[in-house]
Amino acid sequence: MLKLLSDPGNQVARKFSLVYKFPDDLRKVYLSFGTDLQKYNGDNSWTLPMPARFVIDQSGVIRSADINADYTIRPEPEETIKVLRCLSETTTDAQGMDFESCLRFPDRFGKADAGYQPEGGA
Repeated sequence: MLKLLSDPGNQVARKFSLVYKFPDDLRKVYLSFGTDLQKYNGDNSWTLPMPARFVIDQSGVIRSADINADYTIRPEPEETIKVLRCLSETTTDAQGMDFESCLRFPDRFGKADAGYQPEGGA
């Protein structure tokens, strides 16, 4: 089962040092545009989380992490799907491949998703 974390108040992000606190001058700029983070976040911290994606296996090992202070740069959903597929395949040992090797051959999934079939049917 996949679980997605929601983090009201940035409590988890803060534990991972993924919280950006607005300096006073930038806070004033946002307020001048009518953007009040206190209103949207429900607290007066004037903080936002940095975009981050962690894929954690069932034993608690972080298998993939993408973090960038630039909020415009985020991992592509396709990359997350590839990581999850590799994790699923190596957990069930369906392909006899370890997780790191699976990630080195991501094109395997693209062909399968496009309706690729090996020569001779199957």
